[in-house]
Amino acid sequence: MKVAVLIINMGGPDSLATVEPYLYKIFQDPAIMDIPIPRMIRQHLVKFIIKKRLPRIREIYRQLGGKSPLLEITAQQAKLFEELLNKDQDDVVFKVSPAMCFWRPLLEEVWFQVIHDGFDRIIALSLFPFYSTTTTGSIKNKIEKLLLKSGVSKEKVLLIYRFGCHPLFIKAIAEHLLFHIPVSQSSEPTHVLFSAHSIPLSRHKKGDPYLQEISQAVELIQKELLERNIKIHLSFQSKIGPIKWLSPSTSSKIEELASHGVKKLYVYPLGFVADNAETIYELGVIYHDLARQKGIDEYICLEALNTSPLFLLALKEIVKEQYTKKWAADISPLR
Repeated sequence: MKVAVLIINMGGPDSLATVEPYLYKIFQDPAIMDIPIPRMIRQHLVKFIIKKRLPRIREIYRQLGGKSPLLEITAQQAKLFEELLNKDQDDVVFKVSPAMCFWRPLLEEVWFQVIHDGFDRIIALSLFPFYSTTTTGSIKNKIEKLLLKSGVSKEKVLLIYRFGCHPLFIKAIAEHLLFHIPVSQSSEPTHVLFSAHSIPLSRHKKGDPYLQEISQAVELIQKELLERNIKIHLSFQSKIGPIKWLSPSTSSKIEELASHGVKKLYVYPLGFVADNAETIYELGVIYHDLARQKGIDEYICLEALNTSPLFLLALKEIVKEQYTKKWAADISPLR
């Protein structure tokens, strides 16, 4: 049995020359920018937005080495995850491949390569832990279109589209925090700010479950940290445009904590499983400068889980559970 596992993320430009076409792909996705306007007007609006933002975004990627770190990190995750999945397996062979929504290796290209290679089953694993119509909802739509285009039966495909509150994922985050945050000798709590990607408030009001899942995960992680005097705060970053998004924003939360006398602040990119421009530059540079301006003496931005062994083990268990549940009747369970 040959099983292809596609680990799906947003993607990122692989050179400064591809920043502009990468942005076009993002803003053309109605799940990202769902303004109900005619297609022609939408295209002009997208061009206007990109023209305005391009110099600044290109400069960010220049400072990051000319490309997004997300691509290499996801490739490393795929390699290590494949080794884990194939460990102690005799009758199932897994091939793990990165697949990106908005840049190479594009999900559609990887999908048709998998079909060409004759895999018996396909597992599409969204690397967005918390379900939102703006991310995994978009991935689900893409998979449904690929099913129609390729003629592949739904029975051969497993889509794993949320795992943010899975016990092992929660444990991986808690252990990640405990490893990087030293035990405080003070009676004052250690302040940790969870900065999650925001979504438009209108999406939330229409029933998008993202905020609910994020909030539940924060509560579960806090329970894992009860033995340590750690106080978690939640905020949202990466807002685009003038419309209202989830609040509080990361910038306003940093200002609030500073006004309450917090002098040392750890920041963790909740929901980001691989570092990218939003974690390294937005959190690590822009908000670092803001924190220092507001009087926070120590601002420590933690890495995403990236290739954390506990994270990859959590993914293995998640795949194992879903795989066995879907195909238990016709194939042997994973070990």
